Amino acid sequence: MILVVMAVLLTACNLKMETLLGASGDLSGKDNEDEFVFTPTWTPEQDKGSDQVEATPTLIPEPTEEPPTPTPTATFTPTPYPLPTGLIAFVSNRDGNSEIYVLNASTAAGSGGAGQWRITFNNAEDFDPTWSPDGSRLAFTSNINGNGEIYVVNADGSGLLRLTSNPAKDAAPSWSPDGQMIVFESFRDGNWEIYLINLADVIQGGGDGVEKRLTNHPGGDSNPVWSPDGKWIAFVSNRDGNSDIYLMKPDGSGIVRLTQHPAPDAQPVWSPDGSRIAFRSWRDDNAEIYIINVDGSGLTRLTDNTSEDGFMAFSPNGKQLAFRSFREENWEIYVINTDGSGLRRLTDNSASDVGPTWSPDGLHIAFQSDRDRNAEIYVINADGSGLYRLTFENPSFDGDPAWSP
Repeated sequence: MILVVMAVLLTACNLKMETLLGASGDLSGKDNEDEFVFTPTWTPEQDKGSDQVEATPTLIPEPTEEPPTPTPTATFTPTPYPLPTGLIAFVSNRDGNSEIYVLNASTAAGSGGAGQWRITFNNAEDFDPTWSPDGSRLAFTSNINGNGEIYVVNADGSGLLRLTSNPAKDAAPSWSPDGQMIVFESFRDGNWEIYLINLADVIQGGGDGVEKRLTNHPGGDSNPVWSPDGKWIAFVSNRDGNSDIYLMKPDGSGIVRLTQHPAPDAQPVWSPDGSRIAFRSWRDDNAEIYIINVDGSGLTRLTDNTSEDGFMAFSPNGKQLAFRSFREENWEIYVINTDGSGLRRLTDNSASDVGPTWSPDGLHIAFQSDRDRNAEIYVINADGSGLYRLTFENPSFDGDPAWSP
């Protein structure tokens, strides 16, 4: 048995030497660096008379690099809308008569109606609040003297200033872009005409200012709105037999008829860049919204249904209009792109939702709703989500919201 084992080992050694030497007898191994390395494999059967050991090749693989760890794919999470910010003026009769109030939108939305203050104090009716371009003051109409007059007050309620004084009604104030002048409509001449007043004249005179009459026509001229660049005033006139949209320069010169149609056109609203005017028209047998370039070109009908649409407000970027519509048999708030596409309904309930006004950042829209049995102020995100109730004064009226610039 010992002899057999020794023979096997001797044979294995001979095989190993032959493998290493090869045909040339080289022991350097340089020609075999990349070859397989052989190790002898012995089995017990070789004790039973086998005279040779088989060499079984074993492959030693080269080390491989670990595959790179894949980078996780980022998951998109929409950014939630922030709370509305800024100041909103509105009209309320919570104290027995219509007065002007101001609320802080973020405070009111985040704490159930807090952050509100009254800025007019009288026994008359105050209405139609309109912010100055810098958001520091409000112009409004009041019948404190028995007829409508134009007043200005600071946003904190201080500095009340009466601008007009005559027995006829003055209304619909609109600020110049620099905040130095106000145009308004007046019935002091037996028909509606457009007047302008310079606030510096009122302040320096310590009282009523000198109003300048801008229009003078037997037809009615009303609803003046200053352009964003201050170069034009849009207004409504029936001087040519029906209600149309006109333009004039701030000194009353250069009157241009912008729309011409037998049906009434009204409610002009300037785009933020001053290049277009949206207006309400009955030329299709019901009130629809149109838009036109200031040179009279590009007339486009934006809404098309059998119900009434109107009371529009441009978004701050000028790409959309918010408006009220009666197409669902009650007043609801809608948004539409200024090319007529992308119509979206924002509110959906059986109550009346009216008076949309945009936040300066374009993220929210405030409006008046009687969904809680009386008119209150609400705010909704521009995509129709996130409804906030801002006023809680049942059973009084809170309405006519106007967001500060």
